[in-house]
Amino acid sequence: MVRLRSTGLGKTEIQAHITSLRPDGDLLILEMQTTKPVRWHIRTGLQPEDRLGLVKCLFRLNFKLLKFLFNWNPKKGKHPEPSDF
Repeated sequence: MVRLRSTGLGKTEIQAHITSLRPDGDLLILEMQTTKPVRWHIRTGLQPEDRLGLVKCLFRLNFKLLKFLFNWNPKKGKHPEPSDF
């Protein structure tokens, strides 16, 4: 599940599931289906310069993320609310 927020919706949290990730020309298309509180189809197009920035951010992440990824269990406990989310 992906958790999203938009300044246009205040503090409302939107929950979505990624449905597709595919190349289309020079774009990388990411599609999501929101489930709560509304049902929307969201499609984003990542340009080459955006993808490079995303890869750079991933490389800058520390070992906490690696620990999270390798110990991930979606059925284990509650997910804490990040303070800046």
